[in-house]
Amino acid sequence: MKFKTNYPFVMVHGMLGFGKGVMLNDYLLPYWGMLSGDLTAYLKGEGFEVYNPGVGPVSSAWDRACELYAQLVGGTVDYGKAHSEKYGHKRFGRTYSKPVFEGWGAQKKVNLVGHSHGAATIRLLATLMTQGNAQEVEVTPKDEISPLFTGGKADWIYSITTMAGVHEGTTLMYSFKKPVDTIEKMTTYIANFTGGTLAKFWDFQMEQWNLNGFEDGKSTKSPINKDIQKDVIASKDTVYYDVSLMGAKEVNEKIECVDSIYYFSFPCRKTSQKFFTKERQETPMLSMHCCFRPFSKSMGKYKENTFNDIKIDERWLANDGCVPTFSSRAPLKEPSIDVYDAKGKYQKGIWHIYDDTLLDHLQIVGGFLPRTKPVQLRKIYRDHFRLINGLK
Repeated sequence: MKFKTNYPFVMVHGMLGFGKGVMLNDYLLPYWGMLSGDLTAYLKGEGFEVYNPGVGPVSSAWDRACELYAQLVGGTVDYGKAHSEKYGHKRFGRTYSKPVFEGWGAQKKVNLVGHSHGAATIRLLATLMTQGNAQEVEVTPKDEISPLFTGGKADWIYSITTMAGVHEGTTLMYSFKKPVDTIEKMTTYIANFTGGTLAKFWDFQMEQWNLNGFEDGKSTKSPINKDIQKDVIASKDTVYYDVSLMGAKEVNEKIECVDSIYYFSFPCRKTSQKFFTKERQETPMLSMHCCFRPFSKSMGKYKENTFNDIKIDERWLANDGCVPTFSSRAPLKEPSIDVYDAKGKYQKGIWHIYDDTLLDHLQIVGGFLPRTKPVQLRKIYRDHFRLINGLK
């Protein structure tokens, strides 16, 4: 098939995810495709240039954006002088000897695709590429500052697509608070534990916190340090805070729609209205992953937020097992339109929202018992990638 453009697609995983280069992805369970088969391999066979780098599974959107940038240009991760001092971690991370692909720039743009927390990651990267960051410029000597924080590179990105993106946060952080707090402590411990040889299986990439190290292109093991683990959680510089309603609000304050970029989103929904109840509730469909069902039930009846002043209503009840469908459609402060209302005339600088996809939070990337039918999953990505490559 002849395309009008054929820029590289870079696919960014979500919370607790992984990318190319670790055994979990390369040999056992490809993140993009999961039990439905390696999606990146399929898309490459369809003529697309596709990459799936790994960033910190439990890191904040800011830290992940910095890590993604370093991989795309090649070089050392710079988390920013101001940001690092504010949150109390190291300024520099690991070094990548070569970029994900050669020639990234205005003549060879990139299409960014983010699942779940990957949505905030790529949206923030686009804003930094465009505007830079005034705080980093102010406190960093000119000969030290990363080009990421100086802006002026909006034309390096062609499109942004989010799959079940956590644009406005998830009520799961409140409706299921105690179990989620336990998961946060457990995964932070795992991040400390999986250095050295174990990083070949699942790499948490948290050298900025001194949870393990990185030397000569390899992860190195550090002693278990519970005090650092507590510092990480308390910092609010992690995915767990970013996907809360208040955390997402703060992330969104740093982000703006870029006028030169095409935006698309695939919201997911795997619940239906529960009948014979006094108040409206949403209940998980039978085909939702069993692990998500308790999450989904708790969100399906959580319509009045009591943890902070961010108000919610019944629009937040429908969900995909992890994220309210309302949150995954588009950022509230940014312009949007339904894909089909656009009637094929897609505009830059505005979100084009697909109809709710009847898949749970993992099924949109392949699923894990039950898996997504390969034909169904591949069609979603193939058709959308063709749409992007057909834009003028």
